[in-house]
Amino acid sequence: MQEKGEFRPLATVRLADAGALPALFFPSSFFMESAMPYCKQKWVAVLVFGALSLAMALPAWGQNLPRSFRVSTNPQGSLFYRAGAAVAKVLSSQLPVPSRVQPFAGTSVALPLVDKGEVELGVNNTNDSRMAYRGMDPFQPTPNLRVLTVLFTLRVAFFVPANSDIRSVEDLRGKRIPSQYKAQLAVWFNATSILAGAGMDWDDVKGVPTANVVTGTNLLIEGKVDAALFAIGAGKVKEANAKISGGVRFIPINSSPEAIRRMQTTMPGTYPLLVKANKRLSVLEDIRVEAYDVFIVTSTLLSDDAAVAVVKALHKAEKEVKAAFPPLRSFSRGRMVKKNVTIPYHPGAIKAYKELGLWSPGMDAVQAKLLSEAAR
Repeated sequence: MQEKGEFRPLATVRLADAGALPALFFPSSFFMESAMPYCKQKWVAVLVFGALSLAMALPAWGQNLPRSFRVSTNPQGSLFYRAGAAVAKVLSSQLPVPSRVQPFAGTSVALPLVDKGEVELGVNNTNDSRMAYRGMDPFQPTPNLRVLTVLFTLRVAFFVPANSDIRSVEDLRGKRIPSQYKAQLAVWFNATSILAGAGMDWDDVKGVPTANVVTGTNLLIEGKVDAALFAIGAGKVKEANAKISGGVRFIPINSSPEAIRRMQTTMPGTYPLLVKANKRLSVLEDIRVEAYDVFIVTSTLLSDDAAVAVVKALHKAEKEVKAAFPPLRSFSRGRMVKKNVTIPYHPGAIKAYKELGLWSPGMDAVQAKLLSEAAR
């Protein structure tokens, strides 16, 4: 038997928007026959008011969330690793479960794990996601792969010594440029698609095999190639600008309608983007460059509640995402949904975007087409 005045739980109050609230405690003596009726009524009123206030203060996240969100990325120190770490930090501040970055050797390792639901989220570019989803070599088929949001945009172009007579991609004909990019497949597609836009292919240039954009830029610094490919604003370009006499400058892609069609046929998901003179290092005049997007991807095995939570958290925290890492400055609520995505959106993401007013009727046809292209 409890002693008079002993504290014990009264009840657990459940509200649709907040889930189970903690048990509320108060003296059992209030329910003894000696308790005055008006005291009981007053306590009930106080408890109901407190429960409603707590419910209103809690975010309306669904209940089916994982114990944590792991964000898969490329190796530590890479652009995608730093972007993934920034996203994990923002999500941890917005959601009731923690998030952390988890690096892997590359997308060919990470994407199958995301597809199987063994890792909840991933930071991946549009091309690798496209190829893996369709089971194209060298990727394992990942038919469960889905987009949650467009995260940021990469802008790439060839760059040359500033005193070079190369002014356009067409001027690369017969010149030495890095090739193969065996450790960075997406970059090979970047180079191939930019050449295709100019009506060229690898037979029109002198390819010098390299592993990735860093080693390719080293070839330019060493004078072993005449041009190299890199992202606008990358730190390695700054190094080349300092080490090559006179500095370096980016050259524009061919942005005619026919050229863009050839570029997008070679690398779906790409598009031309204007970069203004002197707004970025080594952009000495207004030029159009090749742009393509980086996604946060997940699996169909992730619950709709979890997908809604991630999408709405990032939508709410737009300013925090932009401030977390310089490349994420291109993140925008208005660009979270785009028609040029190369894999389908997660059903939970679609639900969130409809509630946020960002899912247009035209996206239904895009989604249906992408769903029909999954690896069998």
